[in-house]
Amino acid sequence: MRASLKKTWALASAAAPLTVLFFAALAKTYDFHENRSGAQGLANPAYRLQVYANERHPQLGATKDWTLEYRFAVPPLPSSPTWNYKVGTVYQWGDVDFDEYGTSGKYKLSDYRFNQVTPQLILGSALDANDASYKPSWSQRSAWAIEAHYFWENGKTSTPYAQTGEVIGVNPGDHLITIIRFDAKAGTIVASIEDENIPGAGSSAITIPRPFPNEPWLFKSWTDFFQKATAASRSPYVNATTQLDVETDYLDQQTMCGLLPFTVTKIVMPGVPSNPSAFSTAQLGGFTCKGALAKLDF
Repeated sequence: MRASLKKTWALASAAAPLTVLFFAALAKTYDFHENRSGAQGLANPAYRLQVYANERHPQLGATKDWTLEYRFAVPPLPSSPTWNYKVGTVYQWGDVDFDEYGTSGKYKLSDYRFNQVTPQLILGSALDANDASYKPSWSQRSAWAIEAHYFWENGKTSTPYAQTGEVIGVNPGDHLITIIRFDAKAGTIVASIEDENIPGAGSSAITIPRPFPNEPWLFKSWTDFFQKATAASRSPYVNATTQLDVETDYLDQQTMCGLLPFTVTKIVMPGVPSNPSAFSTAQLGGFTCKGALAKLDF
């Protein structure tokens, strides 16, 4: 969920995927998605740390089931004297987006710019709910929480939409597992994020019946969308971006560094080896930290 963009949409939105190639990731870096709101007049360096596959694109088929899986740890709460949860925002996630088929992509299938499935960890001024028409809303959170999340934005009107799951409070040091599963027969995507330290009650999940459910006539299902996508890009697989992110808004360098290292203990992407050597990090926004930025421990 492109963490920084989800605040109240008072600022211009952007989108940040992370393709499998480093320079492609940089090209999308400041194109963030969801959570721009807020503190007008304040400097926003929008620091970001990304973890992405080095060389291979994930092999996500249009008519066969596939699953993405990510596991990472909840960091300490910010202790910097400059941290203000009513202003700053932190999102951490493992996700998939299909923005290459949007208004800013190579293979336009709709008027939507962003199309991102992103169960996430949230803190501060965060997008965390939606109404019946998928209009998003924001809360100011002083403690870590998780929620399943699907985000999309109209490229012509810049109108954001979201489908969110239950918000569940979590603690520093807890281990989170994200699963994004496509069921080709049903045509649905089920997205979940679970705190393994809260057995039986620590899971937030949503079933997404189709892309852009506010306009159900556009695509019958995700299978319909993926078949049209692979036809448009003339590829056996969907042109998708899969990555893990720490994304922030209105955090200074000291606060950002206090959230790191980003401790990732599992990455499963079809067609990509599940070992640390298959992944790299991108450090965006110009921040520097004395310690390690990420710890890939799997």
